[in-house]
Amino acid sequence: MTDERRRIEFLLQRDGLDATRAWVRRTLDIYRDALRNQASHPAAPDFRPLFEQAIRDYEEWLRSVEEPR
Repeated sequence: MTDERRRIEFLLQRDGLDATRAWVRRTLDIYRDALRNQASHPAAPDFRPLFEQAIRDYEEWLRSVEEPR
C-alpha cells in the first residue's frame, strides 16, 4: 500500500467519502501545478518521480470511486 493510499484510508475513516474525494481532487491540482513550476521542490529530479507516482495513485483511486455514467 502506498503512502497516498494510507492517507486516503485515514481520510475516509475520519471524514467520509465526499470529503476525501474533494481532498484528493485538491491535492491533484496542487501536485500538478507544482510539477509545472520548474523551480518548485516537487519538480526537482530527485522528487519528480515520487510526485508523478502520487498523482497516478490519486487518479486511480478517484476512478475507482467515481460512479459510472
